Amino acid sequence: MKKLESESINQLLEIISNYPGLRVSQFSDGGEVFSNILYSLCVERGYEYQLNVFNEDFYIKAKNLYGGDKLSFVKLIKWTQRRYASLAKQYDVLFVTATVPNEHRELFTKNIYSHIKSAGHIILFLEKGNYQDIDEWRSFLEEYLFVSISTLDIFENYEILIAKKMHGWGGK
Repeated sequence: MKKLESESINQLLEIISNYPGLRVSQFSDGGEVFSNILYSLCVERGYEYQLNVFNEDFYIKAKNLYGGDKLSFVKLIKWTQRRYASLAKQYDVLFVTATVPNEHRELFTKNIYSHIKSAGHIILFLEKGNYQDIDEWRSFLEEYLFVSISTLDIFENYEILIAKKMHGWGGK
């Protein structure tokens, strides 16, 4: 993951409502800056935090950094998994700081839909200036019934794509 500015991370994390019992999930393939700040916020507010990791080396490191709190979990996963969390868990906010391979994007979008609560948000970190990438993600999100899709330009190296899950819009 390219360099992230701490002040921009804090600005982005303002999207998380300050309500008790929230669940926050992150999909990461490495890079600790964002995870450190997000984890600290979750611990401070008593939120559940699940870090889904695709890289085994980062998984070992992340388990030591973020797995010691009773509300924090680190899970090693694969892109091709049918489910990324248990059936009983749905998240209020889901961050995707990992680079999702092109061949897994549509399946990933379909699979994460059931992991987000109604009116929950998905927040994707996408390469800045890659408008084809942004358009492709927007199409996948629309296809799987995410709404209020917008971009946020607060990072030097990333464009943030935010969408909201709305239950009952189209029946998928």
